[in-house]
Amino acid sequence: MTNHRSIVALMAFLPAAAFAVDLAAPIERLLNSRSAGSPRAYAEAAESVADAARKGRPLQKYIIALISRDQDAPPAARISAATRERYFAESRPTIKRLAQERNNPLAWYLLSVDSGDTNLLRRAAEGGNVQALNAWGTALLDHAMNSPTRDTEGVREAAACFRRASGLGDANGSYNLGMMYARGLGMPRDDGRAFACFRTAAEKGHPEAINSLGWFFREGRVFAKDLELAAQWFEKSASYGNPYGQLNWGLALQRGEGVEKDATKAAEQFRRAAEGGCIEAMTAYGVALARGDGVDEDAARAVEWFRKAASTGYPPAMENLAECYARGKGVPEDNRLALEWKFRSRAARGDRAAAKWLEEEALRRK
Repeated sequence: MTNHRSIVALMAFLPAAAFAVDLAAPIERLLNSRSAGSPRAYAEAAESVADAARKGRPLQKYIIALISRDQDAPPAARISAATRERYFAESRPTIKRLAQERNNPLAWYLLSVDSGDTNLLRRAAEGGNVQALNAWGTALLDHAMNSPTRDTEGVREAAACFRRASGLGDANGSYNLGMMYARGLGMPRDDGRAFACFRTAAEKGHPEAINSLGWFFREGRVFAKDLELAAQWFEKSASYGNPYGQLNWGLALQRGEGVEKDATKAAEQFRRAAEGGCIEAMTAYGVALARGDGVDEDAARAVEWFRKAASTGYPPAMENLAECYARGKGVPEDNRLALEWKFRSRAARGDRAAAKWLEEEALRRK
């Protein structure tokens, strides 16, 4: 992979870079798993890189300092603020020198993460760094989709970034390109090509691509519906700690789709996915708690999960919250709040009359 060679090239100019090839692999896994939806792989790679950082290696110090600022940083990268600043002070000048003097794409990418400078990110992408290609493509796509005129050229440029990353053998690039085909962004919608991209990424252990393959078999897209095969893919994605894989594996267990029904295991998967930030799973786990389905009934906790999902604008969670207020389950009965949450759900689905009612209700309270 070109990115692997970039890491080795960068390490060759760093102090104490013996066994650079062996050290490059964990760095590559860490940077790739950071955005691949694989908490398990992310945590494992972080342990190796953090160990090298503690031994004084500048590149690893810089990377650990960078990811330690993430809210979901893996345990090995959860360092103190003092350690972070020390790592930056000891490594940042070296990384800057490597970027400026050697024009190393990985160095430019890391500096872009450090500073938030999109010019540096673009430079890294143009240099062929796969993490930068995916990040720059995502930035282009977000900007294009949020543009009032829907910038079609920006969408095409994003697709080109993902295609280039995929061509360099990057699993994230293949997954992102598959999503573009699946959604018909920057190219005609093509389920067959989307599936092929997901399969390529899945073969490299990309958990979200693995989950996507399960979806294709569950829905009978491209190939005939095969719930047993779908369940196998969902279980594999869940084993990586991917929240959406856990959600779908839980649904298969709950429904008995391609696997024997098991409400207890289903509820456990919903809980893990909910804790991993999956909004749909927050709602599913809330329902399981409210009904006592595979877990001890706990209406108050159910309300907590419904409220958390509802705060993101997820209509089903709002509807469940409305039902809790209407029935006084987990919260004191309150018909006004029940009605308000019903209207919030409708407004979130695009109901203008509901949105207007909410505006008028807010004015009445002032």
